Amino acid sequence: MNSRFLRLTVENFRTLTRMDLPLGPLTVLVGPNAVGKSNVLRVFEFLADVARAGIEPTVEARGGYEEIAYRGGNHMRSGLRIGLEGIWSPHASESAPDAYSLSLLHRRVPGEDRGRYHFSRREGFVLHTEAAETRIELRPTTAEIVSAVAGEQPPRPPKVDPMATGLRGELPVPEDGPSATAVRGLARHLTEVRVFDADVRAARRPAAVGLPGQLLADDASNLVDFLLKLREEPDAWAALLEDVTTLVPSIEDIDIQLVPGTSGRATVQLKERNLRGRTSLADASFGTVRMLCLFALLHDPHPPVMTCIEEIDHGLHPHALELLAERLREASERTQLLVTTHAPVLVDQLEPEEVVICERDAKGASHIPATSTERIREVVDASEGLPLGELWFSGALGGGL
Repeated sequence: MNSRFLRLTVENFRTLTRMDLPLGPLTVLVGPNAVGKSNVLRVFEFLADVARAGIEPTVEARGGYEEIAYRGGNHMRSGLRIGLEGIWSPHASESAPDAYSLSLLHRRVPGEDRGRYHFSRREGFVLHTEAAETRIELRPTTAEIVSAVAGEQPPRPPKVDPMATGLRGELPVPEDGPSATAVRGLARHLTEVRVFDADVRAARRPAAVGLPGQLLADDASNLVDFLLKLREEPDAWAALLEDVTTLVPSIEDIDIQLVPGTSGRATVQLKERNLRGRTSLADASFGTVRMLCLFALLHDPHPPVMTCIEEIDHGLHPHALELLAERLREASERTQLLVTTHAPVLVDQLEPEEVVICERDAKGASHIPATSTERIREVVDASEGLPLGELWFSGALGGGL
């Protein structure tokens, strides 16, 4: 079974008042600044934190319900909802997907002062662990379970904690049963989702090496350790080195050296043509460091189910974006990719089904997708071969300033 996410739906989370977003192998969110592209990535971060820490700590860490709910209009929305469809149980498929939903309700207490509100949650799962689907719904204090699996459906609705979440294993079903196993799989996928936004300063610094089981960190702060492990994968390392030397011809090799006088810390060193010695990554340009971070990420042979990349074009030369699009498509065979960009050159390399046009209206609400895939295809066909990026930048596809 190849686990993956198929669809993300959102209501009233930040600027996402109503979003229904299909998720393919490669999904590229295209639009100018401040239209809500990053908020789509923040949804996955939110769910990952719910799976790690629970609902209330996750909401409180973001400043409370008022800070994560849509703030447009004269009145605060009384509820927000996040839904996911995908494949994470044994008998799920694209035609019969698993589903997850989380609703947070923030409603005024009847008869109380205007400042008193009641905060609650509802959470639902649809699983395909057997021939028949299982449905689990966590209401404020009880759970409703409809399951054909022996031993999972109780004779009466069991009691649950008002803020329990199945993503942390707080389900009234047998822990070793198929439903609990499937939900743990979903929770694991969510906690492993990587929302990548390289911090060039952090990537340049010496870092500890030899830490087991490391993915490239969301900010690339462990770049040196990740490269050390990538070097143990000959095909991946050779492909990365080829890309780096193609994009920066002055670079001949990438080396990793221990820092003298430290305990297990190392730095990345670049061998440059016609220069003596090595160039420390601390002395390399912003664009070179970020390019190395991105291409290392895309050559990861063991990625999580989903990788999100923030402003993938930031700091890269336009010529690098052509090769980047090729590597994105190749990497999407190993991990789903959800990417934000505002670079027409990158969009030029994409197919209509990979592009999601993003807009924001005068009330502050994001429209994602702002244009259907069918409409994009129609515009492309009518343009007689103009590339997608040019069509978007000209306003023919929407999503302009």
